[in-house]
Amino acid sequence: MQKISRHKTRTCLFQALYSKLHLEDSFSKESFIESFFESDDSFIDKIYFDEAFDWIQENEGKLIYIINKFAPKFDILSMPIINIIPIFIAWYEMLYLKCDKIPEKVSINEALEMVKMYSDDQARVLVNWVLNSLKENKEKIIEELENIPNKNLFFKKYE
Repeated sequence: MQKISRHKTRTCLFQALYSKLHLEDSFSKESFIESFFESDDSFIDKIYFDEAFDWIQENEGKLIYIINKFAPKFDILSMPIINIIPIFIAWYEMLYLKCDKIPEKVSINEALEMVKMYSDDQARVLVNWVLNSLKENKEKIIEELENIPNKNLFFKKYE
């Protein structure tokens, strides 16, 4: 049995969210984890994975609104989803994570590692800029969070 790894869990979460976008209703978290890890999912932090997977889909519209307001130069509609999912994951950790507290710097660095793995350096610079802009405005965002509209763009089921 392996030790639970938040890094590996984030990678799994990234791939699960990406798969969910493409498979839509035919996607199953349980089947994904089982087939992806060939029954050795002992290193997955299941509480974190489940909370993040559901929260990101349910609050995607709010996340998009926040990005548009506090990082207006970031055109979310023109960005590949592989550059957006790491932002969603980091923001989940920075705003909502209930199972434990992760330093914001760690959340940002992990998001940048995901972008580095799946995208390019230009995207990494942009994602870093967006996350730092959001971090700088975190208090304002938290104050506004309840009143932010939640119109989903990617995960349509949650509209």
